[in-house]
Amino acid sequence: METKEELERQKWETLKNIKKSYHFAKESKKNFIYYLIGSIALCIIGAIVPIFTAKQILNISNGFWDELLISTIAVFGLEVFRNAFSFLSGRNASKFYRTTLKNIQVGIATEILKTTSLEFNKKSSGYFIERISSDSGKIADIYLNICDYITEIITNIGILVSIFILNKYIFLFYFFFLISLFLIQKRKNDVFQKNDKIYRKKKEKATSLISELVRGAKDVKVLNAERSFLQEAEKRITLAQQWRYKMFLTNRIYRLIYNNLRDILDFSYVLLVIFLIRHELLVIPTAIILFNYRNQIIYTLDYIGMLMEAVKDFNLSANRVFQIIESDKKEQFGTKHIEKVHGDFEFKNVSFAYEENEPILKDISFKIKANETVSFVGKSGSGKSTIFNLLCKLYEPNQGEITIDGINIKDLDKDSLRGNISIINQSPYIFNMSIRENLSLIKEGLTEEEMMEACKLACLHDYIMSLPNGYDTIVGEGGVSLSGGQRQRLAIARALVQKTEIILFDEATSALDNETQKEIQNAIDNMQGEYTILIIAHRLSTVINSDRLVFVEDGEILDVGTHQELLQKNKSYQKLYELELKETKK
Repeated sequence: METKEELERQKWETLKNIKKSYHFAKESKKNFIYYLIGSIALCIIGAIVPIFTAKQILNISNGFWDELLISTIAVFGLEVFRNAFSFLSGRNASKFYRTTLKNIQVGIATEILKTTSLEFNKKSSGYFIERISSDSGKIADIYLNICDYITEIITNIGILVSIFILNKYIFLFYFFFLISLFLIQKRKNDVFQKNDKIYRKKKEKATSLISELVRGAKDVKVLNAERSFLQEAEKRITLAQQWRYKMFLTNRIYRLIYNNLRDILDFSYVLLVIFLIRHELLVIPTAIILFNYRNQIIYTLDYIGMLMEAVKDFNLSANRVFQIIESDKKEQFGTKHIEKVHGDFEFKNVSFAYEENEPILKDISFKIKANETVSFVGKSGSGKSTIFNLLCKLYEPNQGEITIDGINIKDLDKDSLRGNISIINQSPYIFNMSIRENLSLIKEGLTEEEMMEACKLACLHDYIMSLPNGYDTIVGEGGVSLSGGQRQRLAIARALVQKTEIILFDEATSALDNETQKEIQNAIDNMQGEYTILIIAHRLSTVINSDRLVFVEDGEILDVGTHQELLQKNKSYQKLYELELKETKK
């Protein structure tokens, strides 16, 4: 049984979560007010109808046909009003829920996109998916649930007061059984919520693995790992369903006890009514009215139980959602705005580590001039991609500073930084949309000419025009219907439509065949002098014409110079180039 302190804590927790979630509901508050008015009207009608129904029965028994007609017309009129209020109330409830749910899901998605990359890497996709798809609905539900249950409870309390006035013996009888049923209902809800917390965690793990299984289906097949993945999926799903079964089995056991007690109540009620009538402590007309109220009184406990369950469910979901929304693990940007950067930037004594005591970059410093083409070369894992991630502020340096046009990027707002840098990754994520949508979502108001120009520059336009649906072709999740080279070219076109001053190519030509790579290289060469271009190269032969090469090894910059300069003065670079020449000749 919960302590007084625990109940007080839950009360304030609920009020706090409702207050915070109201931000998402206020857009549709007018619909909620209409729904509330309709719900109150329905409850009032529900309280009045049994009285007229009782009068119908009495009028039939006594042969009062005129009175019977009046009471019948009254019941019919009330039922017509009930249907009308039910329709209008349901319509407003639907509008309120739809708008609130949309706002919550968009709000969660917005905050997810603000989450730092380091924090994002620590969480599974299931963690975020569950909060958007499942928890958001529980939060949107709470306003309607509270309105429904409280209006029903208040109405039934009014009925209970009426019963007290009509017959105190029946009132005491109901009061005793209501307390007994309430204690059982409360205990059931406490146990259910405890098991539900465990079930949600296990379901989240199962959802996460299934998401990975779907997204990585191709690799799972190639690795011949179907059996192990399916076994692990079955294990996680089974564990989740076992807890779900346990949760609902416990629920059913308590429900069985609850229903049996209700049956005893029904049986005892009839005996009590017979006893009171025989001893002239209750008259038949009053007995009929009290009998008609019987189910509503019993349902009071159901509403109280459902309200308690809904509140606990809401708090659990709200805490999970606001854990994301209020997390301090969010990207931080400055307030300084630059409409268009010049393109100069500098790393000053920058160090970075994903994990403590495992440095990726070690006190590196270098300068890049505007409209210069600079390539970063070195072995895999030397820290080249990390330099790009720091420049885009996907990660924060542990020490040192990075400046663009002499301004520390910590002081720049998001649009000044990311609105002026395009990055083309080695493995770009292509959205499960049409080619047109993949491009137009990157830039508002993108014209047909701009889109085609970018695709031509990325050597993709001819291929797109050969497709039956052209630019309206759906490419599948992750661009599955495209080849590796086509995905990279679409990513290049996607970056080109942004027309930013700084363009980063992170192994962007690694999946291309020699002919396509040459075309992309020509496109990059055409952009030289007009943009600040940084390239991470897998093959040195593709970047030897860069203005400068930055040779990175083990998180340190060993040397900077042109290709010819590095060949002459740096033996490590010379060995790396000779090794590539040997590989090319094989």
